[in-house]
Amino acid sequence: MTFNTGTGSTPLIARQTKGVYNFLIIPLVVICFFLVLSILLNRLKKQHETPEWIEAQKKRLTNRKDITDFAQKHSLTRADSELLWEICRKNKTPNICYLIHDSAAVEALFKSSYLEMKAKHEAEEKITELFRLRYRLEIAEASTSIITSTTTIPESTTLTYIAPNGMQILCSLKKNIPENMILSIPPQLYESGTKPPPLSKAVFTFVAYTGMHYMFSTRVIRYSTGLDNQNEMALAQTNDLRPQTRRQSKRIDMDTPCLFSAVKESDMLKKVSFVPLEKQYECVLSNISADGCCIITPLPIKENQNICVSIPLGGETFQTIGRIVATRRNPVNNMFFLHISFIQIEPSVRNKIFAFVYGYNTNSGYAAT
Repeated sequence: MTFNTGTGSTPLIARQTKGVYNFLIIPLVVICFFLVLSILLNRLKKQHETPEWIEAQKKRLTNRKDITDFAQKHSLTRADSELLWEICRKNKTPNICYLIHDSAAVEALFKSSYLEMKAKHEAEEKITELFRLRYRLEIAEASTSIITSTTTIPESTTLTYIAPNGMQILCSLKKNIPENMILSIPPQLYESGTKPPPLSKAVFTFVAYTGMHYMFSTRVIRYSTGLDNQNEMALAQTNDLRPQTRRQSKRIDMDTPCLFSAVKESDMLKKVSFVPLEKQYECVLSNISADGCCIITPLPIKENQNICVSIPLGGETFQTIGRIVATRRNPVNNMFFLHISFIQIEPSVRNKIFAFVYGYNTNSGYAAT
């Protein structure tokens, strides 16, 4: 019997050859798969970068996935994301991931939500959550536009000089050029012993257009008198800018007369209560937020004491109990700045302050600076 086999070929060799083909084909298939996948992903990426696609994403309504992605990106709590989803769903809000960059639209969204909550007599606690969320979104938006150099600070920006004793003095950025910054400084700084000497380091803070607070340290170059006879300070440019996000709520500067008094603590049923004393003292409300305030007084009151501050709101006066967390003396006029953290305040009063700070109410009775 004769078998018709190829020259030099055996069944063993044939099986080995087939195994080699399989070894080569499988990697080739895998390579082709990833090549096709890469091409598709690149096409999808380019499609998502087109103005038409981006505009369509901006206009479509916010969905649940947008809220989830937004919350993860900006570290929102579960309660925050639920409230944000409720607001966006009720108002048929365009994609929040893009709307966050439109500060006017976000402000209008939260103002209308606040007014609706007030009209429906929602719980004060929920209104407070609304304002807390508003501030977190402000910080989230501000963090996407971080300033890295003092050369980009707009002229006329208010810069606050922080003296070594903690005293804060307002200055104005008069001129900002690549070589240096020229500040217009008040006489209380120029003529005082707190003025930093030339070539020494000085610390300043300012608020950017995004609402983000910054602190920086730079060297004083010289002092001079401008053509307008105003005192000037020249500062070196610096990249040492540090965002400040420690505050829990937005603050606004004030210049409003008010009253304060000492308080008496009483322990009733294992609960500490604070009773304001009858004698009141005049002071000036320098700034305020929903979590605290700063008053100016000639009295040298020490830190870690509790006091009652009577705050005017909408033609009424509301009492708030706070603890003095810092006391700073102005060496020029010997006045004292008392920085106060509220420890007892009615939720409705806190929300009235919130509404004033954000401009949601016009009849607050304050005089803002």
